[in-house]
Amino acid sequence: METLSATRQIRRKHQPPTRCTASKKQQVQLSSVGTPTDGFLRHPFLPLYEQNNDLPESKKTETEFFESLRILTEHYGFETIAVRDKSYPYNILLAKEQVQKQLKKLEQDIELSIMQDDKGIVKLATMHSYYTNMTLYYIPVLPLYRLLQDKKQKRTAELLLSVFAYLYHIAGIPYYRESNTYLFYQYECVQEWLMDWDESDETEEVSTTISEFNKASYYGDIMFRKIYNLYHLNCFEYRINSYKPSNPFEKDCHNIAKKAWELMEQYPEHNIFRNTSNEDFEESDGVIMAEQYISFIGENEGILFENISRTINDEFNECGEIEEPKFIQIYDTENRFSKESLDFEYRLFPLLTDLCTLLNNMP
Repeated sequence: METLSATRQIRRKHQPPTRCTASKKQQVQLSSVGTPTDGFLRHPFLPLYEQNNDLPESKKTETEFFESLRILTEHYGFETIAVRDKSYPYNILLAKEQVQKQLKKLEQDIELSIMQDDKGIVKLATMHSYYTNMTLYYIPVLPLYRLLQDKKQKRTAELLLSVFAYLYHIAGIPYYRESNTYLFYQYECVQEWLMDWDESDETEEVSTTISEFNKASYYGDIMFRKIYNLYHLNCFEYRINSYKPSNPFEKDCHNIAKKAWELMEQYPEHNIFRNTSNEDFEESDGVIMAEQYISFIGENEGILFENISRTINDEFNECGEIEEPKFIQIYDTENRFSKESLDFEYRLFPLLTDLCTLLNNMP
């Protein structure tokens, strides 16, 4: 996996994570050929169906399905689809197909399915997912430390410090200097390797790694004490309202801060891992856990980071699955008023991308 760095890419294959960026869809204009022989292309074909002996009884199934469909269409505000004139089970399959098309227009990864509960009642359900595109969401801390040392950028640095405080205290992103985090363990492994190194054989690479490790540890602890202080969270709104950007960099900082503040206001109790821990995995399951690819980190460049990222990539390449935000919504009378969604994740992860891009390209 590649870390969010200065180069923004998207990769869906099992590779090192890279910076996420949304791909722009181009509109394709369709024009009529103008010949009557192509008229059949405008005919709506029924979905394919293969007959089998396990087909549920039609009347009961139709009643249950269309009641679930009614709840779903009310939930999303979709128009009711007229398919009752079609024969069973095509009416059900056609309705499902049309709803899936409408769900795709929401520009989120939502998969519709027909299910039966423990009592055999037929219902519609949606699987909501956020694909992280095999990205390491590692937020570098030392660039902000360096910005804090610039007296001319004090207010800009403090603005970003409030963003960091939100991401740590409320969004729940782990900090690499805490002993229970995945990256703390990775830094610890590097430290043990350095301690075992023979000083007489010390190379320039080893010397640089030691220097970078000491900076990541020392300044990382300083930044952690700052981020841990709730003062930076309490004065977040004031800093946003009083900040007057004067150049593109400051405008980007201000925009990121406003987006983070809006998330904090609209989702005051939402944690970034709230929809990732829906299953219990064992270490032997070969699953990349969300806490492993989302974290604060010292730096996203340098020899030390290259060594850590190489170790992480080697470990992740042995895994066949990645834990990502997802949840299942069932449409029945018990769940009809549920407001669960991945709207928070669809806003937070792009924010992390923009923040990492900003920090890694800081002037």
